[in-house]
Amino acid sequence: MKRARCITFVIVFILSGCNDLEKMDITSPSYMFSENSEIASEVKVSLIGIFNKKENAFEGSLAIHDNTFEKVIFMHKSLLISYEGAKRTVLGDIYLDKQAKQFAINITEPELYMKLTNEKYQNEGLVISAPASNLEEAKMIEEKLKALE
Repeated sequence: MKRARCITFVIVFILSGCNDLEKMDITSPSYMFSENSEIASEVKVSLIGIFNKKENAFEGSLAIHDNTFEKVIFMHKSLLISYEGAKRTVLGDIYLDKQAKQFAINITEPELYMKLTNEKYQNEGLVISAPASNLEEAKMIEEKLKALE
């Protein structure tokens, strides 16, 4: 009986180490800003899904204010892509440090830009950094994440 428990424990321990998928939930104070305009304000953002450690890729949902994207995929320093059925939309670029639960999104999709700012997109990105509650923190997180490999 002890031997069976020991073997079961060892098997469970080994299999848990082989699991490449990790739940990820980043719901924290966020701040959005644009370098070339007066836009600077707090924003509610959540990023919830599964992070594949082997492929270094995320798949899940993204909510920014009242804008929810049920299926987004990305890798650190890559395009943030949203899928709605067969429709594929590039929302912008994303930088992620999953250990620190930090991210910075550079929104370049004109429709989302308009929804978030009430301004027309003028080829200048809108940055959303988390966790951040002011402009200084938001810029610092963005710079740090862009420097990560």
